[in-house]
Amino acid sequence: MFKRAIKFLGARLSFLILIIILVVAAVVLGLMLGYGVLGGGNPTNVFNHNLWREVFEKLNPK
Repeated sequence: MFKRAIKFLGARLSFLILIIILVVAAVVLGLMLGYGVLGGGNPTNVFNHNLWREVFEKLNPK
């Protein structure tokens, strides 16, 4: 019984990790697609720290 419970939990944990990886990949691809295609910029600039600093400064004016 214990072996079956461990196997069940392992399968659930593997499924959860797969879902997390897919969600992160979808977010990254969505950001790249949105900035590159819709925004007209370079898609790899999504990973640029200065871009995000500008975005947050525009969203939170002082």
